[in-house]
Amino acid sequence: MASLDRIRTDGFRRWYERQLIECHAWLVSWFLGVIVLVSGIEVAGAGGASRMSGALLVLGGLAVTLYSWKRYHLLMEVAERLGEQAACPGCQAYGKFTVQSSGPAPLPDGGDPALENHGGGVWLRAQCRKCGDEWTIK
Repeated sequence: MASLDRIRTDGFRRWYERQLIECHAWLVSWFLGVIVLVSGIEVAGAGGASRMSGALLVLGGLAVTLYSWKRYHLLMEVAERLGEQAACPGCQAYGKFTVQSSGPAPLPDGGDPALENHGGGVWLRAQCRKCGDEWTIK
């Protein structure tokens, strides 16, 4: 998974920052889709030859709105779930770890079903750079 490679190479904090920026870009796309959707309703209500143009705007706006919201929600959920577990259990240092091992498959003891259902069924074996403690982020 590309996210695992980016966490490993760039570090968790930089990955998390970029993830939030990407999430909010999808939120802006959602907002623009809503504007196109409402504009299409307005144009379709005018009647005449513009009714077809309005219908196309409504369909396009609806498609952009639905896809953007789904991407925003998925990326934000993955970032939140990994971000909640990024603090070292030993010294509470946030995001200061190296990835020892990782995998896209669930752990043998079972992963988080909500995360796996959203395509984020990954786990990281992290080691704190500050105190050396190890924990699993899933």
